[in-house]
Amino acid sequence: MKKILIYIIAMLLIVTSAGTVFAHPPKDANVAWDKATETLTVTADHNVNDAEKHYILTLTVFEGNKQLLLKQYDKQNSPAGFSDSVMLKGLKSGSVVRVQLVCNIMGSTEAEIKIP
Repeated sequence: MKKILIYIIAMLLIVTSAGTVFAHPPKDANVAWDKATETLTVTADHNVNDAEKHYILTLTVFEGNKQLLLKQYDKQNSPAGFSDSVMLKGLKSGSVVRVQLVCNIMGSTEAEIKIP
């Protein structure tokens, strides 16, 4: 009986952790700045099977150590990857902007751009 219980517990652990085995962090984040519209566009590779269960959870934008924006998502618009644009008024030429993308299951990635 004890062996059966151990076997059942082991199987439950394997089944419940299977989702994280296939999870992966976003990668190859790219950031582009459009001076005319003061818009920052962020893209990243994040291929998923189900964009409503596995997606980019947050986009955070920093200028230096100052957080300018935190945007949360409840799904990914495309199973092929992440893409979004945000307006950031008042950024000065020469500012270094860092973006961080966090996956809702596992991992994160960052990218920087120097505002021209």
